[in-house]
Amino acid sequence: MDIRRVAVLGAGRLGRGIAECAASKGYDVVLFSQGAGGQDALRRIEKSLDRKLAKWAITESEKRLILGRISYTLDLKELSKADLLVEATIDHFYTKQELLRTADHLCRPEVVFLSTTSTLRVSELARGINRTDLLVGLHFIPPVPNVPVAELVRGSQTDERAVEIAKQFATRLGKQVVEIHESPGLVNPRTLLALVNEAAYLIDEGVCNAQQADRIIRESWGMSQGPLEMADRLGLDLVLNWMEQMQDAFGQRYAPCPLIRRYVRERRLGVKTRLGFLAYTDDDALKTDSESEQEGKRED
Repeated sequence: MDIRRVAVLGAGRLGRGIAECAASKGYDVVLFSQGAGGQDALRRIEKSLDRKLAKWAITESEKRLILGRISYTLDLKELSKADLLVEATIDHFYTKQELLRTADHLCRPEVVFLSTTSTLRVSELARGINRTDLLVGLHFIPPVPNVPVAELVRGSQTDERAVEIAKQFATRLGKQVVEIHESPGLVNPRTLLALVNEAAYLIDEGVCNAQQADRIIRESWGMSQGPLEMADRLGLDLVLNWMEQMQDAFGQRYAPCPLIRRYVRERRLGVKTRLGFLAYTDDDALKTDSESEQEGKRED
């Protein structure tokens, strides 16, 4: 099947990253979202491209070409024109299943569905749709344009053809596809959650502050971002949601640190509120350690 038009359900950080990456590889992309921030998606994608432009990673003409391939709509009837569907919405089972069920009725019967779910089982999501054999779990890791790996899982009834289409799509996006067995949390989210949670406990116990914890972990292991910055960029409300789902699946070892719950209650959610574990500028850049520390003290 020739895939030219990709539908991306969800215009959050993950959906925007997939859309940008797919458009940069020549796909026409339609972003769908019912959320309040959906209409801001194209502006945020343009900001991401502007950062690449400033680093000479792309040219102005390439930027315009990429943006020209991406459109945004609220009309789900446009799904009838898609050659591939990527579901990139919040990991809430009934929300995802209802959206997949709607897409199942609107998309052509041969269209493969990719779910980016981190904490839900593909086999369980597939039970709510007719194309149980055409649903594949393909977890892209944000920031999608910069991370060269993706986790792939197949459900109990996933067809080999669907898996091959998923692999071909991810490979064209420049991702190394690692196929793993189906499990809530996969590899990346489960290990990241454990790291974030332990770092939060260190802060809560007064062993170090957030800047110190992130710097030590980042520099020790050669990471481009520390786990606390990663959590901030995902959104601490999302991180908490993942932890609660992992706690349901695996028990107390994923019980969220009270500090994370407090930050979420205070709407201290990370980049989208400019303050989480660390502080951020209006352009989503990380503030200096001293600026972050002062911002955190004012909030505390």
